[in-house]
Amino acid sequence: MLEGRIYRVPEDRDGWRLDRFLRESIPEVAAKSVRFAIDAGDVRVGGEAVKKGRTLRRGEEVVVKRIPEAVDWFPVPGTLSGASVLYADDDVAVLSKPVDAHTEPHRPLEAGTLAGYLGWLYPEVLSFSTEPGLTLLTRLDYATSGAIPAALTPAASEFLLREREHGRIVKSYLCLVAGSLDRDLSLSFRLDTGGGDKVRVLTESREPDPRYWTAVSPVRAAGDRTLVRAVISKGKRHQIRAHLAAAGFPIVGDRRYSAVPPDGPGSARLMLHAAEVRFTHPSKKEPVRVESPAPAEFETTWGVR
Repeated sequence: MLEGRIYRVPEDRDGWRLDRFLRESIPEVAAKSVRFAIDAGDVRVGGEAVKKGRTLRRGEEVVVKRIPEAVDWFPVPGTLSGASVLYADDDVAVLSKPVDAHTEPHRPLEAGTLAGYLGWLYPEVLSFSTEPGLTLLTRLDYATSGAIPAALTPAASEFLLREREHGRIVKSYLCLVAGSLDRDLSLSFRLDTGGGDKVRVLTESREPDPRYWTAVSPVRAAGDRTLVRAVISKGKRHQIRAHLAAAGFPIVGDRRYSAVPPDGPGSARLMLHAAEVRFTHPSKKEPVRVESPAPAEFETTWGVR
């Protein structure tokens, strides 16, 4: 952490927003560090904690009590309850992320993440990774469980990152949705992921790149709930959740995209699980398919394994 910084607003920066002023004044820290420090109340103007959009005036004093450096965003290595290794060799590992855990840190010096678990199991990745998520190749939301692949060598990371960019790391999810679905769907609504905690679905606009479509097929139905399988290749933030909700089949337990009360089977969690990942092995160049067993909520209610 950088601590005890004091900045005087010069004449040529009169009228600047606070967040812009700090990004320019402390270029060695990331924009998210500026946002975090302001939100945490560690930045004061005139002795008061202020918002990021505060307009600064010439001569004002900006005091930064503490602000995270790049290294502070890296995960703290350690165990993670409920996490496990589904597959591993010298080049790649596939980890099982438990529900209610972050894939990578969302705050500085955060412990209890899957990235921290990866760094604890395979400390060698810490020597060549430059990302807070280390070498994890996909991201799952906090409330989503399941399989996430990770590269264990620089060569494997380079190969698999390229495969991901081309949409060749394919993920298959189990989802319990509200409504009765009896046909396959190809959801191609365009997604606006810029800004905010919620993705905006542009239902009148089709995504031109099929790598960002969601293929949905029913597995079995019971009353007003359907267990479905959703498959994506490249994917965007909240893609499956947003697509299914926009199509009229929101995921049970998804309080962000659904007005449907999370009652009935699986109401205690977001019923979304990354059940399978497929990719080409970085050195053997052979197809790899790894499954993540369905959590107890799926097994006891739907008999899925």
